[in-house]
Amino acid sequence: MLADVIPLTSLNLVGTSLPQIISGGTLRLTPNYDTDPSSAVSPAGAAWTKTEYNVAAPFAVNFQFQMSDPCIGDGLNGHCISDANGHGGDGIAFLIQNSSAGDAAIGEGAGGMGFLGITDSVAVMLDTYQNNGPNRYGDPSDNYISVNTRGTAANVPHHFCTNVNGTLELTADPSVPTDLPGVPCTVNPTLGMTGYGGVNPLPVDIDSGVHDIEIIYSGSGLGEQMLYIYLDSNLVLEVPLDLASTLDLQGGDDAFLGFTAGTRNSYQNQDILSFSETSVPEPIWGQLWVPLAMLLAVALGRKWQRARP
Repeated sequence: MLADVIPLTSLNLVGTSLPQIISGGTLRLTPNYDTDPSSAVSPAGAAWTKTEYNVAAPFAVNFQFQMSDPCIGDGLNGHCISDANGHGGDGIAFLIQNSSAGDAAIGEGAGGMGFLGITDSVAVMLDTYQNNGPNRYGDPSDNYISVNTRGTAANVPHHFCTNVNGTLELTADPSVPTDLPGVPCTVNPTLGMTGYGGVNPLPVDIDSGVHDIEIIYSGSGLGEQMLYIYLDSNLVLEVPLDLASTLDLQGGDDAFLGFTAGTRNSYQNQDILSFSETSVPEPIWGQLWVPLAMLLAVALGRKWQRARP
């Protein structure tokens, strides 16, 4: 069960933020400035595996990320005029997706975090910017993790489906109409998020320093399917999720794995430092041991990565 290291250089890079591999082999999804300030399109970057992975069976992914050098743009050329009080925007998302665009998928930037509009996807949002004026998104803070999906429909970073004058809309405030008119909703896009609904806020600032994320899926056929999210080895969020029935997977099993990010006006470097995947056979000893087995495999793989010359 040793983790399969996925070289960042092997990923397909797409987006208006000009994602690239920088010195040291780091994947930079967005820099801390607007790469095309004359454009009306908000900067967005994405990076995808070029092959699909079995996500119906138990698996785990591990990645290290860093968000750094936050700034507020000058509104003219997209460059920094202040440090944004230590917080930039808008964040990084890890996605499982089988959209028709495949490894060329890209969504909207800024608050869309690079995945707004990507169909047939599940997003784990690492959000560092609170979109609350007006309160359409329903962000609990400027430092939280959430799991969002609309099944095979276009994914969104919004958290609530709210009754607005008798119509269900993607907004958190019934007095504020959606910013996505014509996009219907029937249930909340968010399956769970930190700092809301009895879930503790994050214990650390995710846009300060280097952090580890482990995302563990218990797989189909083992009772209730669960997605577990560990931040720096601490379980911070778990949500019920059956990927095989939520998404239209290739061959019923497979999907692309990757990252997206978005920014505008409040910028930051948004980087991925390492990436690995672990496929774990369904254990005969039952579902409760799945997270422990996967954590061990991920830890071994991470140790191997860091030990390389």
